[in-house]
Amino acid sequence: MRHCYPNIAELLAFTSAARHLNFSRAARELGLTPSAVSRQIAALETLVGTPLFVREGRHLVLTDAGRRFHDRVAEPLREIGNASLELMTSRGESDLLTIASVPTFTTKWLIPRLPDFLASTPGVTLSFSRHLAHGDAFPFTLDAAVRYGDGSWEGVVSEYLDGRRFVPVCAPSFVARYPLASATDVARAPRLVHNQAEEVWGTWATGYDVAPHAQRPGPRFEQYSVLLQAAEAGMGVGLVPEFLAREAIQAGRLVVPVDAGVDVPRHGHYLCYPKERLQQRSALRTFREWMLAQASQRSVTFQGIA
Repeated sequence: MRHCYPNIAELLAFTSAARHLNFSRAARELGLTPSAVSRQIAALETLVGTPLFVREGRHLVLTDAGRRFHDRVAEPLREIGNASLELMTSRGESDLLTIASVPTFTTKWLIPRLPDFLASTPGVTLSFSRHLAHGDAFPFTLDAAVRYGDGSWEGVVSEYLDGRRFVPVCAPSFVARYPLASATDVARAPRLVHNQAEEVWGTWATGYDVAPHAQRPGPRFEQYSVLLQAAEAGMGVGLVPEFLAREAIQAGRLVVPVDAGVDVPRHGHYLCYPKERLQQRSALRTFREWMLAQASQRSVTFQGIA
């Protein structure tokens, strides 16, 4: 009967590709190359004797056989992962938490607070994994992740931490070239745009009754850390989560040219975790409680807006 059983690597490649319908995204999730994922699936197709995927143009589509197979194996595979986790927990290995976090949040929010957490929980060790890109599924190898978006991710609980308050920022040298005395002036200045928060500029324009498309187009960025560096270099005005810019403003590298912040509902940084993982891991419960307590202490007003 042994020849009837795929190996775990093949099943993981298949279920990840079935979630994403994309070999490259599956490869990122599994820490493999797209060609390695393709080889694993090809080996699985050879074993079962039928195609599991077909390509339609640029898109990957499950065949009927692939869809039936996924329906049968996805949940048992998750159960194997959960059973393994429970076994490790029973052996006293439950104090290692694997966390993923978007880079700018990690450096600006999490790292400065971590000494307090580690001092209060000496038995817990944190292991940081690659952050989840937009659209990535939550891998079962993670205990928790901090993600940026609207809080809607399949298969996990998402709890808001910070980042709904946005403020315009720019370099002092930029203000010298582009006098910014009002929201209208900001709307006319070159703007810096985060690819996952482009609509924030529209929300801001509506809130201050300025033309939503008056801003001159500028560079686009995938990460706020790079966008903030661009703002410091005088490339334009960024509309960024308030807490991410706080250090640079206090150091004088950035300024808030006008008091024109805006709250964007359902936008921000969220702590995400599988519900069953929280029930299994006491260390995760401790980490979650600490994270939410830290988030509740955030300032209502920003000391730095003139």
